[in-house]
Amino acid sequence: MAEKHYNAAYLEDTARILNDLKEYSYYPFKRINAGKLIDLGCGPGIDVIKMSQTFDEKVRIIGIDHDSNMLEKAKVSAADISNIDFILSEANIIPFDDDSISGVRAERLIQHLTNPEKTIQEVYRVLKEDYPFVIVETDWAGLSFYNEFFQTGQKISRYLTEKKVNNGYASRKVVSYLQNCNFRDIQLEIFPFVLKSLKEANDYLWIEQVIKEAVIENFISQREAKLFLKSIQEADEHNYFACSMNLVVITSKK
Repeated sequence: MAEKHYNAAYLEDTARILNDLKEYSYYPFKRINAGKLIDLGCGPGIDVIKMSQTFDEKVRIIGIDHDSNMLEKAKVSAADISNIDFILSEANIIPFDDDSISGVRAERLIQHLTNPEKTIQEVYRVLKEDYPFVIVETDWAGLSFYNEFFQTGQKISRYLTEKKVNNGYASRKVVSYLQNCNFRDIQLEIFPFVLKSLKEANDYLWIEQVIKEAVIENFISQREAKLFLKSIQEADEHNYFACSMNLVVITSKK
């Protein structure tokens, strides 16, 4: 069975290389000087804490997640911060009144949802008119390894987008999700990332584990896996390993 592609340690590790992107995703909320701002799918609370330090203390930052273990870690990390709350809930049930929230942010959440439009419609319900909804998503479909076995690489990308990640094409679909739920002023920015070592690819993509899973799930053959692994290991040994992918930041307003 495929292993879950993230845990608290993984989110903490990726937060370090995504720092500039995260700060960019906070920018649409800068004009908010009071009210409630939700980080939906907050995990261990990394962004909730960072936003609490970025915005006026009159802004209450609320982290929502369905994973009680993640929230327990978040509560410990944020124990001394007064303008933070954490709520245990599924993403498609936001426990606030209509038109009561001043901003919603969702990083790498939509890719995990089997019914994303239900969640996005719920965000629309709770948001105040003219206030922002910011989505950060991974473009799994654009994952690329720079070696001769590009067809195997494409099959590995297909495994990620079509099997391992619930909604692996989320980055390509999110604009239509927003349009269907009546969001407006939609803008999209692309942030490219290049990993320069096999260690980074394992830390941030779990790539060798993913290749093993792709064999089990019949996306690639044992021979394809062996050749591909040999290629990326040799590239790493000789310092020409390269892997690239994009993340996207989509901003919109109710």
